[in-house]
Parts: sequence; C-alpha cells; structure tokens
Amino acid sequence: MGRPRVRVYELSSQNRIMAVSDNWDPFARGNGGAAALAHAVMGRPIWDFVSGVDTRSYLNALFFAARSAGTRVAVRYRGDSAAERRLYHLLIEPQADGALRLSHLPIDIARHMVRAPTAAELASQSCCGQCLRWRKGQTWGASEAFPGLARAPVDYVVCPQCRAEAQRAIDQAMSGRHVH
Repeated sequence: MGRPRVRVYELSSQNRIMAVSDNWDPFARGNGGAAALAHAVMGRPIWDFVSGVDTRSYLNALFFAARSAGTRVAVRYRGDSAAERRLYHLLIEPQADGALRLSHLPIDIARHMVRAPTAAELASQSCCGQCLRWRKGQTWGASEAFPGLARAPVDYVVCPQCRAEAQRAIDQAMSGRHVH
C-alpha cells in the first residue's frame, strides 16, 4: 500500500458537489461505496452524504466560517473503514463565488481489527461522527467498534471535544477575517 493520497472535492455556493479529484472513484470502490462514485455524487448536495443533524450543523458552521472569513478552516476527523483506522485533516478553503474546496489530508492510517458495536454502545445510539468515540452515559470513550458494522441505526453526533476543536478553528478564522 503506497502513501495515501489527498482526496479533494469542490462544493458550489449551494453546497452541491461540483468536482472531485481523480482518486475519488478508486477510493469509493475500495470502501464499498459504488453509490458514491463520481458520476453518482456530482451535482448533488453534500447533505445527501452526511448522517445526522448534529453533524450537518457542525459542517455547516465550518463552511460558513470559511466563506465569511474568506480564509481556510481546518479540523481533524476519523474516517475509518472495517480494516483501517484513518485520521485525516479536513481543510476547507473558500473559492470564487462562494464555492469551497475540501481537502482530506491523511495524517495517520493504520491497519486494525474492528468489531461490531456492542449492545451497550448501540443502546446509547450516539457515536461522534468526527472522532468515532461512543457516548457511555455522560462520558465519551474510544472504542474498537466500527459504526459501519452496526445492525441498528447509529445516531451520529458531535462530541464536546470535537465541537470545541471546531469552535477554536472557527474563532481563529474569524479573528483573521478577510474583507471581500
């Protein structure tokens, strides 16, 4: 396995997918995402591919900050598969006419064994869509559970730690605001 490449896509001002990088389709195929091939996603709203209202609000806030401040916004997130633990840096850069360029830069990718979520994890029904930690009562904890193996719906939310990281990124972007 060679060095993972950056995946990029561009969104219109209405958050529709307008362009994807040349490595998009091989990544989609390798992750069981035939429905996510370039021809199937082009022109569609990004929200068709984002699970959970909380996660949509999180991304929308990051998109708004990048557009409003006229500067890049970056956060980390996990995008695991059943065979790999993947940590990425999401870089959101404003483009002309309110468009955005989103780059997914690999930070760390490691093979690992995963399991389906336990009954207790599913009972909480909450997994952070950014760091993939599960809520256990009032606390959030790491788990080897892969949400994609769940036999029941998973509620993707944003945990307090990831929300705080996003707020810091937004504050940083807004403090150096570029006037258009």
